[in-house]
Amino acid sequence: MNDPEDRAWLKEMITSLLENMATRIENLDRLLVSKEPKDLQAELHQIKGVAANFGLAALSELVIKAEGFAKAGDIESSVAEGIKIAPVWVSTRIELEKKFST
Repeated sequence: MNDPEDRAWLKEMITSLLENMATRIENLDRLLVSKEPKDLQAELHQIKGVAANFGLAALSELVIKAEGFAKAGDIESSVAEGIKIAPVWVSTRIELEKKFST
């Protein structure tokens, strides 16, 4: 990406991703404690969409598993997978911040 406009657009998108995921992870942390099935599944679905849109494969894989368990009514397994999401996101966020100097 040598075009300054393209780089600025991408940086804006990454900034939006970082802000959105901060909220999503806060919500997820709360729902992993409350274990409200419908809300947990809905939040996982939102995170799955964000991860897919940005091509975040490792994050997407975890969220797909956690959401699958939630859909099947296995909330304990969903929570067990869900607690792995935040650390993967933190690693991803750090890499994005390094690369895009946000």
